[in-house]
Amino acid sequence: MDMLIRRGDLVDGTGSAKRQADVVVEGGLVKGVERAGSVDPGQAETVIDAAGKLVTPGFVDPHTHYDGQATWDDRLAPSSDHGVTTAVMGNCGVGFAPVRPGGEEFLIALMEGVEDIPGAALADGIDWAWESFPEYLDALASKPRAIELAAQVPHGAIRAYVLGRSGNVNRPATPSEIDQMALLTEGAVSAGAVAFSTNRIALHVSTNGEAVPGTFADKSEILALVRATQAGGSNLLQVVPDGLMGENPDGFRAEVELYRQLSLETGCTVSFTLAQNNVQTDLWLEILEKMERANREGAKLVGMTANRPGGILMSWDSFNIFMDRPSYLEVAALPLSERLEHLRDPAMRKRILSEEVQSPLLKNGHMIVMQSLGATYIFDGDPTFEPDPSESIGRRIEQLGESAEKVVYDTMCEIGKGFLHVYMGNYADGDLGAVEQMMRHEGTFIGAADGGAHVTVLCDAGYPTFMLQHWVRDRSRGERFSVEEAVRMLTKEPADLYGFSDRGVVEPGRRADLNVIDLERLRMHMPRVENDLPTGAPRLLQGADGYAATVVAGEVTFRDGKDTGARPGGLIRRRASSV
Repeated sequence: MDMLIRRGDLVDGTGSAKRQADVVVEGGLVKGVERAGSVDPGQAETVIDAAGKLVTPGFVDPHTHYDGQATWDDRLAPSSDHGVTTAVMGNCGVGFAPVRPGGEEFLIALMEGVEDIPGAALADGIDWAWESFPEYLDALASKPRAIELAAQVPHGAIRAYVLGRSGNVNRPATPSEIDQMALLTEGAVSAGAVAFSTNRIALHVSTNGEAVPGTFADKSEILALVRATQAGGSNLLQVVPDGLMGENPDGFRAEVELYRQLSLETGCTVSFTLAQNNVQTDLWLEILEKMERANREGAKLVGMTANRPGGILMSWDSFNIFMDRPSYLEVAALPLSERLEHLRDPAMRKRILSEEVQSPLLKNGHMIVMQSLGATYIFDGDPTFEPDPSESIGRRIEQLGESAEKVVYDTMCEIGKGFLHVYMGNYADGDLGAVEQMMRHEGTFIGAADGGAHVTVLCDAGYPTFMLQHWVRDRSRGERFSVEEAVRMLTKEPADLYGFSDRGVVEPGRRADLNVIDLERLRMHMPRVENDLPTGAPRLLQGADGYAATVVAGEVTFRDGKDTGARPGGLIRRRASSV
């Protein structure tokens, strides 16, 4: 046999009770799950002693944005650092194929604006060795990686390809143009794309202020593209809904009605993002009720929810609301220790606080931060994952009786290398109670971590570690999840949604994508800034302790948190329709 994972506490992904077992691996597959200690270790080329540790399927992340990074990077951190062995990209209607010669800059501006991935890094890193979506899949398939990838067809790129020559990619499409988009979509799915994705939220815009193509598409266009997806062999539509952030609650209600109609008319499954916003804090409950009613009628709607607050990480070395003010720019290039000396100088402090935010994009960020100070917390040292509202920056402002910007500035100077975590969503009640209810609902699954995106403002790709560390082991402000529930939510549920029938469960015949985890030692690190994107652009990364081994297709890719250099991961081409 190639590998024996011995005497581990097997949590197989089905939700069945944890049990001790030996897992036998051969030819990249699980060959057997046997009684613990019954298999002779002398017969195995590689033996992993898993006594006292969890053995789980590799985690399946359904919502990432590695569409560009995957063309130059074979490790795909931060997801790979947290037990993820399969990642789905092409979400939110944005991606890099198909693309006409000369259309590359538009797709880069779209990805930079919507997903906060530095445009210069994308322009430098992507080689654009494709035009069509099937050619893009071939380019992805040619590069081995530490994890497996699956790609969805992005509405934005499809629409830009067909309508882009007109100069108005968001105007109503003609019947002929819809037919062209449908033909491209069917071809992409036939070539191996696992679903079709679209964006409906108007807040998602490119760096030029252009909404994602397809944002305002009418039902006839979406219906045609869903049917084209089905003709290609998939049955899944992924959507980011209008009104998600509370900007248009009636829009969110109308979206769910649209999804109901699409699903009832075609039989497709519609996956849409669901979160608690800070404006209509109970809207998520209403949306769940609408989803339940639709599903009772025969629709197939599923809500994707995050397992943690949705937020922004703010620091002196990443995003912050002072970063483009003239006086700050005078010292911005200095090493942090020197910069802090200047920032703590009363004269410099007074100048920066007297200046206005310069760029329109940062003004939006400033507005979000100022509106969320009651749910903003110091994130330093050993982080608290479900902090009490009494510890918020908003409460500190009340106690000090000083201006909000001044307190934010002084707190950032006080914590130095630390972060302020601005919770924009999923924390309106001062705890994770709403998130727990959403996760426990039978019509939802967890994801929304955006691995590879928003690289200077968040790092939520460690959500599997968060699930096990906080929700299973440490939570004190509410009920915990059993380890069996948590692992099922990280593995089988997303795998089943995308039709990945060869993974998500540890059983004979399935892929040997596995994790060996020391639950007692599991601990997320503090986020850190690394300038390791093409052109030296920065991004936030976050590691973890406690992953004794991660295995992809029978090869150990990480051992005790260290990259082994093995690259057995490839491209998943659609194998089965989602139901």
